Amino acid sequence: MTAPMRILWTVNIPLPAACEALGLPASPFGGWLSTMTLRLAKVPGVHLGVAMRAPVEALRSVEVDGIRYYALPQAGEGGLDARAGNCAQVLADFKPDLLHAEGSEMAYTRRMLQAWQGASLLSLQGVINGIEPFHLGGLRPLRMLASLRPRQMLTALSLVVNKWLRFNPRLRGERETIGMARHIMGRTPWDRAQAWAINPAAGYHHCGRTLREPFYTTRWQGADSDRHVIFAGNAAVALKGIHVLLEALVLLRRDYPQARLVIAGERPGAQRSRFKRMVGYPAYLMDRIRQLGLESQVEFTGVLGAGEMAARMARSHVYAMASIIENSPNTLGEAMMLGMPCVSSYAGGAPGMARDELQDLLDAYRAILQPEQLR
Repeated sequence: MTAPMRILWTVNIPLPAACEALGLPASPFGGWLSTMTLRLAKVPGVHLGVAMRAPVEALRSVEVDGIRYYALPQAGEGGLDARAGNCAQVLADFKPDLLHAEGSEMAYTRRMLQAWQGASLLSLQGVINGIEPFHLGGLRPLRMLASLRPRQMLTALSLVVNKWLRFNPRLRGERETIGMARHIMGRTPWDRAQAWAINPAAGYHHCGRTLREPFYTTRWQGADSDRHVIFAGNAAVALKGIHVLLEALVLLRRDYPQARLVIAGERPGAQRSRFKRMVGYPAYLMDRIRQLGLESQVEFTGVLGAGEMAARMARSHVYAMASIIENSPNTLGEAMMLGMPCVSSYAGGAPGMARDELQDLLDAYRAILQPEQLR
C-alpha cells in the first residue's frame, strides 16, 4: 500500500478550525482557508499539516479532525515573520513530501521556503509588488492636506508614512520569495502576469479559489431583496476604493434618492483608541461621509461571520466592488455564487472572474438599479 503524500500548508493566520483547541480567540477571517483545509484532508492519499503564524509565546502543536496544526510564534516587524528555528522544528516534525506556501507577501512564507530544500509550491494571494502603484487608492495627499480638514490632513500624512516605512520595505522580500519558487499557483491572468514578471522560469499552475461554505447554500433574494441597497465588502484600506463608492452614491441619489450603501466590517470611529479614530483611512472615510451628507445613507454591519455575511449580502439589491486594484476578490466570487447582480471596477484579476454584461455589469452602477435591467 502506497504511503499518503504528506503536504504541509503554511498560512498567515490562525485557522478557525484550530483556534479552540489552541485556546486562541476565534477569528472571523480566513473562512475559505478552513474550507479548503477540510476538503484537502478528505482527498484520498493525502495527509495534511498546517503551519500558522499565531499570537503564542512558544511553538505549539495540536491535531483536529486528523489534521496536524502547528502554531508558530509571530516575529519580526508587525509580527509578519517567524523564527527560523521554529520553522525548522515544524519541518523536521512533520516531514512533508511537499511544502505548499500560501501568500508571497509575508516574510514568514520566505522563512519557510528558505528552511526547506524539498518540493514546494507557492500560492499567490496579495502580490504587493503589483499592488504598490495603487496602494493609496487614487487618493491625493496634497489635495487632502489642502482641504484643511484635520482628519483628512492627518490621514494624508499617515498614508504616506505607512507606505514608505511599512509597506515599501516588504517589496524586496516578496520579490525574493517569488524568485525562490520553482512552481507558482494562481487564480487569474493578473496572477500569472505578476508571477511571470518576477520569475519567468517558474512553472505556473491555475487553481480556482474555494469559497466559504454558506455561499454555496444561500441564494440572492431577488425581488424580495432590500431595494436600492448596495453592498460593499471591505473599507479597511484605500485601495478598496470605498471613497470612490461614496462619490458614486451621491450621483446615484439624484435618480434614486432612496439608495443606500451597506459596508461589511467595523464602523470607523468605533475603535477604542482615540488615535485610530482620528488618523488613517477609516477616519478619512467617516469625514468624507459627513462632508458628503451621507450619514443616514451609509451603514456599517460590524464584523460578520460567514453565515451572517451571506445572509446580509443575499438581502441586498446589488453587490459593488470599487477596488482600485485586486487580485481575485473573494467577496466578488461570493456575490456571484449567491446569484446577485454585481458591479465591479475593471481592476487586476477581477476581469478574469466575471465577463462584462453577462455575469457582471462592469462600471454600471446606475444601470443596474433600474428594475427592467434585472428581469
